[in-house]
Amino acid sequence: MISSILPDSVVESKETPTLQFLKGVGPARAQMLAKMGLTTPRDLALYFPRDWEDRRRRYSIREAPAGEKTCLRGNITAFEFQVLRRNLGMANVTLSDGTGWIHAVWFKKMNPRYDVFLPLRQKLKEGLNIMVFGLVEMELTGRQMQVEEYAFLRNQDATLEPEDAWHLDRIVPLYTVTKGLSEKLLRSLIARIIPNEKYRIPTMVTQALEKKYGWGSKPWALDNIHFPKMLLDKEKARNYLAFEEFLLLEVALGTLRKYIKLQPKSHHYLIKKTILTPFRQGLRFEFTAAQKAVIREIFNDMLNPYPMNRLLQGDVGSGKTVVALCAMLLALENGGQAVLMAPTEILAEQHALTIDRWLKPLNIRWAVLTGRQSTGQRKKILNGIESGEIALVVGTHALIQKPVKFHKLTLGVVDEQHRFGVEHRSLLRLKGDHPDVLVMTATPIPRTLALTLYGDMDVSTLNELPPGRMPIATMHVGEEEAYREIHNQAVQGRQGYIVYPLVEESNKIELKAAVQEAEALRRSALKDLRVGLIHGQMKSLEKEAVMRAFRDGEYDVLIATSIIEVGIDVPNATVMVIQHAERFGLSSLHQLRGRVGRGSYPSSCLLVADTRSAEARRRIEIMTQTQDGFRLSEEDLKMRGPGEVLGVMQHGLPPFKIGDLIQDAPLIQQARRAAEEIIQHDPELKASEHKFLKRQIIKDYEGKWSLGLTG
Repeated sequence: MISSILPDSVVESKETPTLQFLKGVGPARAQMLAKMGLTTPRDLALYFPRDWEDRRRRYSIREAPAGEKTCLRGNITAFEFQVLRRNLGMANVTLSDGTGWIHAVWFKKMNPRYDVFLPLRQKLKEGLNIMVFGLVEMELTGRQMQVEEYAFLRNQDATLEPEDAWHLDRIVPLYTVTKGLSEKLLRSLIARIIPNEKYRIPTMVTQALEKKYGWGSKPWALDNIHFPKMLLDKEKARNYLAFEEFLLLEVALGTLRKYIKLQPKSHHYLIKKTILTPFRQGLRFEFTAAQKAVIREIFNDMLNPYPMNRLLQGDVGSGKTVVALCAMLLALENGGQAVLMAPTEILAEQHALTIDRWLKPLNIRWAVLTGRQSTGQRKKILNGIESGEIALVVGTHALIQKPVKFHKLTLGVVDEQHRFGVEHRSLLRLKGDHPDVLVMTATPIPRTLALTLYGDMDVSTLNELPPGRMPIATMHVGEEEAYREIHNQAVQGRQGYIVYPLVEESNKIELKAAVQEAEALRRSALKDLRVGLIHGQMKSLEKEAVMRAFRDGEYDVLIATSIIEVGIDVPNATVMVIQHAERFGLSSLHQLRGRVGRGSYPSSCLLVADTRSAEARRRIEIMTQTQDGFRLSEEDLKMRGPGEVLGVMQHGLPPFKIGDLIQDAPLIQQARRAAEEIIQHDPELKASEHKFLKRQIIKDYEGKWSLGLTG
């Protein structure tokens, strides 16, 4: 039993000892541990188990059930070592406990340079008492156990030595280890580290919070996450440690939110309608009620003396771009500059085409800035931005690089926010004097997760599609049926897409790829149609030319990779064929589906997929059942996790060691409420109980987010 691991009043040790000098480690093993990210005792204490195994179940040898893992105790009555074949050896020990006997066997890969069984050979003696753990099986020669763990018992009282008690006859933690290291060694190191007061780990959870939620202390949590006495204790300990991770993040986000709101902006707006009114009159559609409500929220923020910091999330086709453009035009008609930053060049170029169409009658000077422009083009644009001659700029992350200087940047809009992070928004703010910031995402996410990923922001949601948007029929079909529908639509003067997951064929993955398939289809199934090709490896001008040609009706079919997932807007496109649909996440499939149904014609999304796996079947079933982006996103998050779906690392969020952004929604809410209370009562985190919390926030976030905290 580990007890009283660390004192409640925790002080970080000034020394950070390396693991090399711990018993049983040495330079070679220290190097292996370092590969796992374990360089200090603190790292070991916070290296949590991947699972736990209950090794408390003990039977007499006669009653031990076949097919189950169990612990057995017995006396050694015989033993032998055999070479089964050139590279495989076996140790066979016969154990008896008075109720029966069993063969305990060890299999090991042979090594010509040394005796792999030497440690066992040196200890084995007839009459010794031993405890073994493993799977009990029935063989022709009788009962047999393949031994996973063993220990020799004290003969005087038949109990385990203290060093062996971490591995047998208890709930045992299981760890992921690198090649060359054993779980047993790692478990022993952690067992010795945790009770040692020399290796102190401060807590960020105050005693008041521990009492409020009925938890023990940080020492109790570390004890029971590694070596729980009951499985219920392990769950309680996990909740404590996950809450601590979320609390750190939520206080950091809340501090950032408060810091931004405390910086008065030097610019102000009046709704003059000199640009907004002609723009509104030139549109051929009415705003939805949701769009009007969100525009009001955004305008209210912009009229406020403190910077706007708002997230706009909405489903595919809900009309986010035109809402953002209204905000940009408000900035422009008040003498400011606005930027629209997109994650990829193709999306920036698509925005440019849309903006060109909408702004042409308004006589506004604007430009596109990407990383692939010639030096001359780039210099001319940069000079125009710096002088203020160019009022609106569309581009990629090139917009936040050092050479870009604005005359008076008052509004920054970030599209597809899940591709960027908090630090990108911070860099954008530095381009102006506390500009307003609006970020958009077409990847709807559950509210709890939105509050975590965008916890420094206010959130607006477009939950209504514009009138006239046709529902998109989604079906799982074969390849021939998909091509027949492409032909049917082409005969009616409509267009379609065929999307592949790869640009070029790969020897490692047996998937059809865009480039090769475009060539093959031009000669076969689509030989009577005009076929275009677009992918991310094409040059910027080539992609732009293909997009324009497709939009102008010069191609019947556009073969593409998932780069068309966002931003492409061709009302005449009515059919989307997705090859290897099982290889895409639900959010990506939903985004791709949203490229059709943008006009007044009935549209369809045809999924060509291998559904032999249960997960693939589930993914395709969900896609054919619903067009609700929020439900699809929730399912996608469950199936693939937030890291893959949302690019969590790109948000600037830490890789959580034990917390789970999906499963721990209630804990996140608790941490958020606790963070709000902490910031309300101690905004600068000066209280002694927040000392380590503040220190950790400064270490993890201050350099990236500019929180205004000082040590």
